[in-house]
Amino acid sequence: RRINPLTPEEQDRFGQSLGPAVWNLHYLRAMMRDRGGDWPGAEADLREALRLYPNEPGVLNYLGYSLLEKGHRLPEARTLIEQAAALRPGDGGVIDSLGWMQLQAGEVDAAVATLERAVSLEPLDPTVISHLGDALWRQGRRIEARHRWRQALGLGSDADLQRGLQARLDYGLDAAPAMLAQR
Repeated sequence: RRINPLTPEEQDRFGQSLGPAVWNLHYLRAMMRDRGGDWPGAEADLREALRLYPNEPGVLNYLGYSLLEKGHRLPEARTLIEQAAALRPGDGGVIDSLGWMQLQAGEVDAAVATLERAVSLEPLDPTVISHLGDALWRQGRRIEARHRWRQALGLGSDADLQRGLQARLDYGLDAAPAMLAQR
């Protein structure tokens, strides 16, 4: 009976015996590591999953969006997200990532169009709706942005998103980060 975890060599042999199908184990471990605050470990697992299954949209999107959010290797993040969107054009979460990436790159009009499509695919996702609100604000459509933020707030979500949405409604998108920092 073995109590100790597998050594790296044993993990390698185990992965080889399972073949490429082991990509999803790396993907699942990456998500757990990311949620546990171990981004380097998560990134390594995501890259291994992609090595084993290079065209998996979920992995492409997760890695691309994470890199975008962390401000790391933005050209690579864009390539990964665009590849995921091409492979899975009907996935609202992936299309949301594409629109969010466009907004972060200053492509406001493209972001609004893409995020409107994402909301049509995921009409009850508060994160997707809040991203559309942010894009509308940047486009100068302040009333519509506030409508989307109120809509997202009404759907409920995690506490951090709720606080961010309320700050946007109270102070506008540009002042919200400073106001949240003061709380």
